[in-house]
Amino acid sequence: METNFANPSFWTYFIGSYAYYLPFVLTMVWAPLALFGLSKQKDMTTIKQIVWSLVILIVPVVGPASYLLFVDTEYDKKFKQIAVGGGFAVFVIVWILSLVSHI
Repeated sequence: METNFANPSFWTYFIGSYAYYLPFVLTMVWAPLALFGLSKQKDMTTIKQIVWSLVILIVPVVGPASYLLFVDTEYDKKFKQIAVGGGFAVFVIVWILSLVSHI
């Protein structure tokens, strides 16, 4: 059976929904981790904490990921790399599958 945009398959809907919702899920996981880590920072000024809070909350996926990878000292380095790297890897895989499902 041929699939096109007028007649999408179940696979297209399935992967498309993952591609649509995954950035929201990543933000819902990473933002609280980043904000909790930010609240535990003792050596950061209040202005830097406010700026990082705004970056984490306003820039959805990139803000929390950037903070966790480059600034945070609360969590182990390996945990941060697995959490953020794994999330980005799943995002890239789902994005590629969504592109392939339209072919």
